[in-house]
Amino acid sequence: MRTFSEGVSKRLVWLLCGTVVLSGCTGNPSPGGETAADQKKVSAPGTFPIVDEKITIKLFTKHDPKVEDYATNEFTKWYEEKTNIHIDWQTVPVSALAEKLQVTLAGGDLPEVIMTAGLTPSQLVAYGSQGLFLPLNDLIDQYAPNIKKMMEQVPESRKYLYAPDGNIYGLPRYSENVHTSMPKKLWINQKWLDNLGLQMPETTEDLYNVLKAFKTEDPNGNGKADEIPFAGATQDNNEPESFIMQSFLFFDRDTYVMVENDKIVFTGDSEGYKEGLKYLRRLIQEGLLAPESFTQDRKALTALSEAPEGARLGAAPGLIWTQFSVSNSPLGRDKEFVPVPILAGPDGKRYGFDKGESVIPAEFVITKNAKNPEAAIRWIDFFYDSSQMLETGMSPSYGIEGVHWEKIEPGKFGLDGVTPAEFRILVQPGTPGNYYWNQSVPSYSTVKTMYRYEVTPEMDSEVVLYNTTKELYKPYSMLDKKLPFLYFMPEDLAKYGDLQKNIVGVVRQFMLKFVTGNLDIDKDWDKYIQELNNAGLKQYVDILQETYDKNKE
Repeated sequence: MRTFSEGVSKRLVWLLCGTVVLSGCTGNPSPGGETAADQKKVSAPGTFPIVDEKITIKLFTKHDPKVEDYATNEFTKWYEEKTNIHIDWQTVPVSALAEKLQVTLAGGDLPEVIMTAGLTPSQLVAYGSQGLFLPLNDLIDQYAPNIKKMMEQVPESRKYLYAPDGNIYGLPRYSENVHTSMPKKLWINQKWLDNLGLQMPETTEDLYNVLKAFKTEDPNGNGKADEIPFAGATQDNNEPESFIMQSFLFFDRDTYVMVENDKIVFTGDSEGYKEGLKYLRRLIQEGLLAPESFTQDRKALTALSEAPEGARLGAAPGLIWTQFSVSNSPLGRDKEFVPVPILAGPDGKRYGFDKGESVIPAEFVITKNAKNPEAAIRWIDFFYDSSQMLETGMSPSYGIEGVHWEKIEPGKFGLDGVTPAEFRILVQPGTPGNYYWNQSVPSYSTVKTMYRYEVTPEMDSEVVLYNTTKELYKPYSMLDKKLPFLYFMPEDLAKYGDLQKNIVGVVRQFMLKFVTGNLDIDKDWDKYIQELNNAGLKQYVDILQETYDKNKE
């Protein structure tokens, strides 16, 4: 196993050390012309305060709407006292984040740290190789034991860290949340099933028959033919094709490829995909699937489930039912929807889309303007140890011990029914306030560390999501077919971005025309294939294969 400072292959060391960009080759970075002696002395890893004399770090991040004010925040004040590091916050609303980030990167006035700001992997590689972001290999090796521990415990995390040149330019948020790993779920109105004496569908033909009954037998009992048996929306996980296609093929809507014996295979022209389109066309043609599912937003979808005169929605896809119903509303519609298993298709198989661990790469970078990179890496390393919360009584995600959460006696278990519960949540995460940072800081959480809270009645939705995923979805997981996270070489980034945009555009454009009947699936199939070829399908697969092979090496 290579060490963290050995991320660059030997054949590149002479080249990298000859550049100004990769200053990690010459020891600690010394931006701004400073020498290591000029910088404030940093304490040993794991000890606090991080510096004896208070320093300030300029930090750029998104403003989580659940956080009132980062500067006056209770956790901010506590952590500043603990570390002796004052943060000069530059927070940007999510709506303006992408534009502001791009302006910041393009201009000369860089902050010292960029955190949870929507930095893309391509931006990370591009700006890292240009020298705007410092390589973190040596800093991690010397000052970040918690990050090193993550890399040792979860070797899978390394693929999100090492850029193609062997350097680590950014840190990820890494968590193993079971229910988000399989987000393509379907929820059906149990009340409607009961009213009509119907069983939970197990196959695509079962679903067809249930939806047909929803359309013709007045399941909401209002005497009107106003039911929409099945509808979706354009937001991620609400698109109907992603759930349905799991009955016909392994379907990754982001790339339309899968991995088979280390080979990249395009799935958007397969027989399974074609049969899935025909099934969707059948549902739309018979009025069982709303055609506006491919153009409407969640707000329109929710209006169907929350209609005052009676729910009009029979089934909808989503990560969670509250993506198309109002949680704890007086009408109680959110309580009516229950999960549908992945359905067996015509060949009797189920192809579960499993995206694996929940990871956001490039969540923390240190820029070339950092005056004390050692202090910055020490500052962030704290958050990669989830046990700190129980030891210090403060949590960036939950808040203050005794106010927002409390420790409990042994004997209770967490969400998975196996992990011993160590604390009880008193104020639900996501509650607006000025006592925590919510999801504003990257961290590392395994299943065991995530499920250490006691399950209470207030956590019922989490229990449902966990059990639903474990029982109805995980048994059909095909994670081995999912294209893994890939870093592209800088010279391939623009080319791949254009190809992906073109291919995805063609697939989605023709899918909509096929399922709505504007094109005939059989008669116009060759036209579709020709458009894919014109868009660069071969080049798309080739560049993915080359990058996959390089990343695997």
